[in-house]
Amino acid sequence: MAAEITDRVQELAEARGVAESEILERALERGVEDLWTDLVLARYVDGEIDRARAIKLVGRDHVKRAEREVKAVEDDITWGLDA
Repeated sequence: MAAEITDRVQELAEARGVAESEILERALERGVEDLWTDLVLARYVDGEIDRARAIKLVGRDHVKRAEREVKAVEDDITWGLDA
């Protein structure tokens, strides 16, 4: 796994004409951002924070997507129970 990541970092750096450290920095930033979004949305769905706070932290689009996903799961559960 580590060798595969190293190869990918090298290929990305070469393709973009930047240092490998810049690729790693961008990857870390993206990863942390994704993890943060997941955390905020989980807290929202679990009722730990309100909708307005979630929107402020990750944006309306992310919150709306989470709401659609929760609704889809609820609909599936209802359908399964009624079958």
